[in-house]
Amino acid sequence: MREFVSTIKSRHFTYLWFSQIISQLIINTLSFLIITRIFELTNSTIAVSFVWVAYAMPAIVFGPIGAVTADIVDKRKIMILSLAFQSLVIFSFSFFYYKYLFLSYAVVFTYSLFNQFYMPSEAATLPHIVHKKRLPQANSLFFITVQSGLVSGFVLAGFLYNFVGFKVTTIAASVVLATAALSVSLLPTLKSHEKLPRDFEKGVGKFFSDMLEGYSFIKNNTKILFPFLILIGLQVTLSIVVVSLPAIVSQVVKTEVSLAGLIVVVPGAVGALSSTFIVARLMERRVRKRKLIWYSLLILSICLLIISTIVPNVYFWLGRLIAILCFFLAGGAYVVGIIPSLTFLQEVTPQDLMGRVFGNIWFVTTVATLLPVLFSATITEIFGIKLLLFILGIGGILVSLWFKKRQKYLII
Repeated sequence: MREFVSTIKSRHFTYLWFSQIISQLIINTLSFLIITRIFELTNSTIAVSFVWVAYAMPAIVFGPIGAVTADIVDKRKIMILSLAFQSLVIFSFSFFYYKYLFLSYAVVFTYSLFNQFYMPSEAATLPHIVHKKRLPQANSLFFITVQSGLVSGFVLAGFLYNFVGFKVTTIAASVVLATAALSVSLLPTLKSHEKLPRDFEKGVGKFFSDMLEGYSFIKNNTKILFPFLILIGLQVTLSIVVVSLPAIVSQVVKTEVSLAGLIVVVPGAVGALSSTFIVARLMERRVRKRKLIWYSLLILSICLLIISTIVPNVYFWLGRLIAILCFFLAGGAYVVGIIPSLTFLQEVTPQDLMGRVFGNIWFVTTVATLLPVLFSATITEIFGIKLLLFILGIGGILVSLWFKKRQKYLII
């Protein structure tokens, strides 16, 4: 715990952390508000899945650009401008959301567009303001924020949707995002030593050359590629589950969609928060990262199988208790896989490639998630959510078995 306190006492880390807290809270609140509204208006999982499509498209087009930008432009300025524009977009949306349903998709698209510049800049900033030996604690605190934001955002969204209203909630969200921009403005200037040439043609050539350099570095470096793939796989699974939340709550847990935050997200986030401290401690004691990752894959897969096969077929309240326990364990397993992978990447990635590596994580993850999300929505629409969760669980078991056989060859 002393190490966590020491990390938090770092003034610059606190500024960045506050910004991340706000960013996570707003994106989760806004996402669940929009998902809930679309599901209630259409009762269609496919319509909900297009929220993810809207979020994914900017990553496909602008993700690589944002990743390179984080390495050649002042990271602090990128984060300030991204948060400011996101605040403006949400504020404008609050006055027109009720007229056209498609505006919800447009807002998600625009918010994601600015996120393609904010996220790699944030990830690339962390190793600059935190000592290398404190990275496990810093990453753990960031994941506490992710899980807390998930809980707070989804629970708040359900409450605010029912009792405060969509308009007031979105206006408040825009104001809070503006405070995050102010927090980031207190960070030191984080300019890169690498700059684009003044000649336009040479500048464009240099820009895309740097982009390809980032991809080449990941592809040709095994110790980078493996944790990179682990992060992508876990993020894809999480995205599918989040998009399917309305169906999980209504078809498996069998309750109102607005209660998803309390029944699904809270247990998952509490499990994740608990594991955050445990995994940081284990890594301090030199427990191999690959061992932690294997356990995370196995536990997560078993939880998905139990939710899909046992929960819907037992006594109502017993099923709910089993579901809550499984979501708790799944949330913990997710973090046990994420933190070692992320920390390892930060430890071995050169500083001048940090933005490209982490920016490409979000880009490749989004691209890799797009088809599975649409495919899973189609499966859910035709066959139900139980089959989808069963497929995810079996897939996870197969990956964990492959990993078990191959882990002795892995450096991580």
